[in-house]
Amino acid sequence: MKAPQNKRSHTSLENALRALKSFSEDEPEIGVSELAEKLNLAASTTHRLLTSLAAEGFVVKNQNTGKYTLGLSVLQLTNTVTEQLHIIQESSPILEKLTEETGESSHIGIIDKDDVVYLQKADSIYPARHDSYLGKRIPIHCTSPGQAILAFKPEEYIDEKLSLSLKAYTKYTITQRKELENKLMNIRQTGFVNSSQEYQYNIYSIGAPVFKNDKDVVASVNIAGPVQRIKPYRKAFTEKIVEAGRQLSDIIQERHHKEKR
Repeated sequence: MKAPQNKRSHTSLENALRALKSFSEDEPEIGVSELAEKLNLAASTTHRLLTSLAAEGFVVKNQNTGKYTLGLSVLQLTNTVTEQLHIIQESSPILEKLTEETGESSHIGIIDKDDVVYLQKADSIYPARHDSYLGKRIPIHCTSPGQAILAFKPEEYIDEKLSLSLKAYTKYTITQRKELENKLMNIRQTGFVNSSQEYQYNIYSIGAPVFKNDKDVVASVNIAGPVQRIKPYRKAFTEKIVEAGRQLSDIIQERHHKEKR
């Protein structure tokens, strides 16, 4: 009786990722037969895999050699990840200062598909604090970081997001499109957003946008904590959050200016 084998077949996605990871500085160009051997796949399967990756711009075929190199889609992903790493690094001291001044948990968030994702945070000094963690996903339409970013996006982008279901999380969630459009207009005029219990009961949040240039919003900075702690000081806290957003925007814009030189 044969012993059970631990080998398993890889999914198409896994094979695609393994294929992309096969390219390196030492081996920037790979042929079908070479890659098939590396991945332990049939040449026909490998050819179909490379054809699919080429259709999406992740690899490019050299017509002279018949081999493949990485395409511009990989570079675009690399640029996105690099930008996020810069934001994480550059925001850390700003968030630490913001939490020191307000006592509340502070975050940097970006939009990923239909959610806001926390890239960086500084924890509140209080035992009772907003429940958040790095990588946490929250809705766009009913949170201060989501609304702070959405308000400054192009009109067609806003229309796309508001066409989705505006799910109610609490009785304070804005579920009517016109009402949310009015709030976004107010955010554009003031440069900040207050959100009271729209996503979670007893949580008050204040957010402000972060820009890569005058028109390109890339992230948001916010604090969040119990209503009774934040609401009485919302005016003073708002000024600090807006300033934090400006500081991070200035740092990002200065870096981009240097990179273009």
